[in-house]
Amino acid sequence: GTRLSASGRILGVDEIQVEERTLRTQLQKNWAVLKDMGYELWKSKLATWGVVFVLSMCFVAIFADVIDRHDPLDMSSEALLSPGWEHWFGTDPYGRDIWSRVVHGARRAMAISSAAVCVGLLLGVPLGAISGYFGTFAIHLDQFRFSLPIDNIIMRLVDAWLAMPALLFFLLIVSVFGGSDLVLVIALGAAQVPLLARLVRGSVLAEKVKEYVEASQIVGDSNLSIIFRQILPNCLSPIIVQASLSIGILVIVEAALSFLGLGAQPPTPAWGSDLNEAKNFMETYPLLTVFPGVALSLTALGFNLFGDGLRDILDPRQVEQ
Repeated sequence: GTRLSASGRILGVDEIQVEERTLRTQLQKNWAVLKDMGYELWKSKLATWGVVFVLSMCFVAIFADVIDRHDPLDMSSEALLSPGWEHWFGTDPYGRDIWSRVVHGARRAMAISSAAVCVGLLLGVPLGAISGYFGTFAIHLDQFRFSLPIDNIIMRLVDAWLAMPALLFFLLIVSVFGGSDLVLVIALGAAQVPLLARLVRGSVLAEKVKEYVEASQIVGDSNLSIIFRQILPNCLSPIIVQASLSIGILVIVEAALSFLGLGAQPPTPAWGSDLNEAKNFMETYPLLTVFPGVALSLTALGFNLFGDGLRDILDPRQVEQ
């Protein structure tokens, strides 16, 4: 069968073979990079602890239904029990098993923060890439010719986006659309868009002046093909680092919103709402705040250590230092 290039031209047999060899070489190079990255992460003690925390929380979130000992919503007459064999972390004022609520809270925190980062990436990466690549775009309509400052327009919108206080933005979204998980994911993801857009724009500006981009333009590759097949793969390092750090931040933000009553509502198992319910028992039964608080802290710490480790490995300036 025939195969087309990115510009729509039919490739010959020799060109197809060259393309396949190039693809195999690229896959081998990517695999070597992943192995080197794993080795460098293993050498860094802090990054290794970050990986351990992150993988542990991912395991807990995925297998919450397997490792919980009770239904997190079940109430019993045995309220405020101390930790024991039947209830590993004890019970809360309503007789609910704290261990089960913590592990199901981990699932919620990981799911919402990861989904929000994906929303931010889906919106922020294309915006930043288009802004950085096109700059000022010339438009020709019959006898009229004018320039559209795409970069300037997008960046001014991003600046306005960043100028809005995050808490005010969340309050506005929740008050208008409600506090469902979907609304929370979209709101948290939207808050990440301007940061990711500026990050990607800077990386694209540095990449678009390189020779491989000029070569792609000469052979007739489309602008979108150059952006998404040529430039963005070379901008993945800072994007991956920022995504990892953002998950750690959003875990805390989601818990804070639930604590304030803007996210999960009781009796939904969530670290923020559980901490809110436990604040009235800090003097009489402080363990209520310890377990969800420690889980929240370890998760945020793990993603931050993991992100810092990735940044030290993937950022050439950090490696040189």
